[in-house]
Amino acid sequence: MLLKSTHRPLSEQQRRYKMYALASGDPQGSVLGPLLFAMYVSEICDVIHFHAAQYHQYADDLVIYLSLVPSAFGDLSSLVDCSDAVSAWFLRNALLLNPDKTKAVLFGTRQRLSSLNTGVGVRVAGSVIQFTDAAKLLGVTLDSTVTFDQHTTNVVRACTYHMHALRHIRPLLTTDATKTIASAIIGARLDYCNSLLYGSSARNLDRLQKVQNQLTRVVLQLPWSASATDARLQLHWLLVTQRIVFKIASITYRARPSL
Repeated sequence: MLLKSTHRPLSEQQRRYKMYALASGDPQGSVLGPLLFAMYVSEICDVIHFHAAQYHQYADDLVIYLSLVPSAFGDLSSLVDCSDAVSAWFLRNALLLNPDKTKAVLFGTRQRLSSLNTGVGVRVAGSVIQFTDAAKLLGVTLDSTVTFDQHTTNVVRACTYHMHALRHIRPLLTTDATKTIASAIIGARLDYCNSLLYGSSARNLDRLQKVQNQLTRVVLQLPWSASATDARLQLHWLLVTQRIVFKIASITYRARPSL
């Protein structure tokens, strides 16, 4: 959701000094846009807390969540009342809650989820939203059992696509330029929110490591049978598991209280 700007006819003085008069709102794509929007919708927290629910918000992404015990799963009235109140607040403030972009997910163990009737759905803004197996939040795919299997699959697929494109143009680039492109486009995808993968299954970590191994061979123009360990040492790249630990250590160091 964005606040679009409307322009009034410019006067002669405004044309002379290239001044633009905005009737209301903020130009789309401006630097202040996300901050102003966050300030505009900041009151939504009071509506959600009134219904004893929790939330996370980033720009126009709003996540409402609460904990349930299996015996109380059939009664979702508190969540429905909260979503109705949020939708009403949006309408009063000239905004719209889009049910087509709304997802509902249940998180739990496989045993717990198998014992629940997830076909009932939940009503949001007058529409019934069926429960799904996964939802994407800020680029991270959260599956219902929090295994990050689907997220790993999406990362591997995206990295493989860009790595094949890089391999085609590799003969036209220098090693330094290729390393920069590989780190910016592919390495950034491997590192994005990788701290969430701490403690993930060895299968997921191995899949990500294979992507990095292939990337080192592409950058150095090595055959697929070449040792990836020697290539990583030459590029000064850490293993995927080491990069995860390094990210957690960096976040912890920055979050520590100042002495």
